[in-house]
Amino acid sequence: MIFDTNVLIYLSKYSLSTERILTKSTAISIITKIEVLGFRFQNNDEHNLLLDICDGIKTIPLTDLIARETIKLRQNYRIKLPDAIIYATALVEDLPLLTNNIKDFQFIQRRVELINPFDL
Repeated sequence: MIFDTNVLIYLSKYSLSTERILTKSTAISIITKIEVLGFRFQNNDEHNLLLDICDGIKTIPLTDLIARETIKLRQNYRIKLPDAIIYATALVEDLPLLTNNIKDFQFIQRRVELINPFDL
């Protein structure tokens, strides 16, 4: 399953259990890693926890295929670039997308399974 950036934020704030959410089959898009680690944290412990999480799960790079799918999404829908990359990553990898922002993606025709982390 691919994590949206908000899932990592919830993990860093202990709103979600790492034991329940993190598995061997979880992954993030490179854009998620950039978004979450590029944030200027006031709390070093939170940043270090996110760094440990990102280092411990698979990061999927931005490939030409993901870029092409991102372009199609941007051409057909009003979607922010980071969200389009994350969705395209899940689409190309044929994995569900774990996100608390279901509404940001539910209008897209090419379906990726959307899962709310608080429903697990």
